Amino acid sequence: MNPALKNLIRHHYLDLEGYVSAGMESIKSADKIFMNANENPYPLTPEPLYSRYPEPQPAKLAAAYASAYNVEPTQIAMTRGADEAIAILTRIFCEPHKDAVIISSPTFGIYGVDALANAARLIDVPLIHKNKTFILDKASIIKAAYNQTTHVKMIYICSPNNPTGGSFSHADILEIARETNGQSVVILDETYAEFTQDGSIIDTTPDVLESTPNLIILRTLSKSYALAGCRMGCFITGDPKFIEFTRTKVLETYPLPHASVNAALYVLSDKIRPIAHANIQKIILERQRMASALKSAPNITHIYDSDANFLLVGMQNASAFIKHASTQNIILRDFSNKPATANCIRITIGTPEQNDKVLELLERF
Repeated sequence: MNPALKNLIRHHYLDLEGYVSAGMESIKSADKIFMNANENPYPLTPEPLYSRYPEPQPAKLAAAYASAYNVEPTQIAMTRGADEAIAILTRIFCEPHKDAVIISSPTFGIYGVDALANAARLIDVPLIHKNKTFILDKASIIKAAYNQTTHVKMIYICSPNNPTGGSFSHADILEIARETNGQSVVILDETYAEFTQDGSIIDTTPDVLESTPNLIILRTLSKSYALAGCRMGCFITGDPKFIEFTRTKVLETYPLPHASVNAALYVLSDKIRPIAHANIQKIILERQRMASALKSAPNITHIYDSDANFLLVGMQNASAFIKHASTQNIILRDFSNKPATANCIRITIGTPEQNDKVLELLERF
């Protein structure tokens, strides 16, 4: 395993003898009789597979992810959404009551929740609010990572960022990762990468996984592939030995349900992927239309540039509008009580008809 990751792992994991489940002992196949996992041989559902434990990390699904994300199957660990990946990585690297995690608020709240739940310290290096947008405080992040009193193990960067919607320069992200190599692991959350013009950092820097060994990338099928209800995601790193370590010592025994695996294989298939990409383009066009329409809408004070499937919008009486919208069965996200996003709401881009209802509601509010 590359020292950039191995030296940051909690020491007890390295010596831990992982549990070998019955599902790990043999690849699932219809021509085999499985009598090794204490399963019930009498299915009750129309799908007989549901009576059998799923493969922990199905090779066919790993290949589908690898094709979608332009990496090797050995560079992927599959998880129940990106959320589980965040929890697992925090558990791998952060020693409770000793190590720390860097976030840059405003950002996805689960990074901090998982850090604190693991009794790690949370260090916030806030985004810089400049020219009506948000940018990374690159120098302060690197400086904070090398503060010997805080033991920073992880740096979270969400790009495109939630809830602000903007992307950060791939060059800046790589500089942070390379400057902190050996000191910290950089977790790049690319949940919304498909909605950007540049796409993933892997697309713009083909050798990034090999040249940046302390970089781990999060991906998910929840947004771009409309599979939020199935909880399918993964994390990617250039070190296959770290992936194997995670699979054998850290991941849950049977994390991926049959139904979710089948749904993921379906949306990643050659037949459906073009439809998913076409839907992404529809969302991008609607995002642009909504941003333009909102500029002339009453009470709107600012629309933040977005590379995601949502818009962060500043407005007068934000909380009041959120409450009013809910009475009309339109549910929006309220960020107005957060310091960096005061008086802001987040609007997920819906269908043209759904978006028009929001615009009409603003006109009448």
